[in-house]
Amino acid sequence: MMYDKERIRESLTIDDIHIILKDLGSYEPKHDRHGNPIYTTVCHGGHKHKLYYFQESKIFHCFTDCSCSFNIFDLVIKAKEQQGYTYSFPQTIQYVVSLTGKSYIVNNKFQELQNERISDWQWINKLNRKKQLAVNLPEYDEKVLDVFMPYPHISWINEGITYETQQKYEISYYMRDERIVIPHRSIDSRLVGIRGRAMSQEDIDNGRKYMPLTVGNTLYNHQTMFNLYGLNNTKDAIRKLKKVAIFEGEKSVLKCEDYYGESNFSVACCSSNITAFHRNILLSLGIEEVIICFDRFRDKIDTETEEKYQERIEEYQEKLLKFARMFTPYVRTYIVWDDFGIIGFKESPVDKGKEVLEQLMKCKYEIKTSGCLNEV
Repeated sequence: MMYDKERIRESLTIDDIHIILKDLGSYEPKHDRHGNPIYTTVCHGGHKHKLYYFQESKIFHCFTDCSCSFNIFDLVIKAKEQQGYTYSFPQTIQYVVSLTGKSYIVNNKFQELQNERISDWQWINKLNRKKQLAVNLPEYDEKVLDVFMPYPHISWINEGITYETQQKYEISYYMRDERIVIPHRSIDSRLVGIRGRAMSQEDIDNGRKYMPLTVGNTLYNHQTMFNLYGLNNTKDAIRKLKKVAIFEGEKSVLKCEDYYGESNFSVACCSSNITAFHRNILLSLGIEEVIICFDRFRDKIDTETEEKYQERIEEYQEKLLKFARMFTPYVRTYIVWDDFGIIGFKESPVDKGKEVLEQLMKCKYEIKTSGCLNEV
């Protein structure tokens, strides 16, 4: 069941807040001159009435050395932590729902499919795994890498991608174009392309954030539909663990490298598409499980109605389901979908750290095959 956390938060009455705070251990509230309740500081285990709840914004603020602001969900996590409990975000929402009875549900195509079951597993077992397509991408001369400054970029280090990981993946910098250099290698480590991440705001604003690099008269592009970034480094872990996580962008693979080291089983498609070639090359590694970890959908546009926005979200979900159905006849298939707004709009599941990634992984949806198999 998927709860609409924003609708729940907005629907909480002052009586609901009293119930929750009492259960968290607060004494009866006092009130300021505007009628806002003041609770005891359950956020850090204190006993003074200095935790204010501002009814208009539905935000708590602790007027002590803590000096923190919280919405109701953040406060529950903090208060439970003081009591010796570690609450995940989904557990926090369930806690609020159980105390108040406010349980707004969001329609979710993944959840609808999760309850489907395959009626004939023998039919599935008769399917042969796909053979790898014979596609040889052009190979570029390794000497071009000598043109770039062989140093990891500080902005990526600040994002948590370590010096060692950037060295392993040959991240460097092209001073002339003001771009972070990202070499792309095939599964057998041939140099098949080079992409650059713009650091110039003008390039970013003009939609040129990630582009193939041009050095001299050569454009170092390649067909991303025939390659998976990082696979040359992660193929051994994928074979050993028999599973793979597919992300959109290169940085997600780099962050997983820092989180899991030699057990990094991630790749990136470097676009918003998973292709039949991607599927086939992964199946050739003997995987038994695939996890689709695409970025969270964008925020609502100002000119967009709520109805249209929900339609766009459903279209995005359908797109992910299409990718999932490419794998379901062969392996266990999952989609990571952030029901709780833990990560920001257009952020990758890895962007908020290892703990959040693993929390999202625990809530992933299993997609099962139903009906006839359609060739992709």
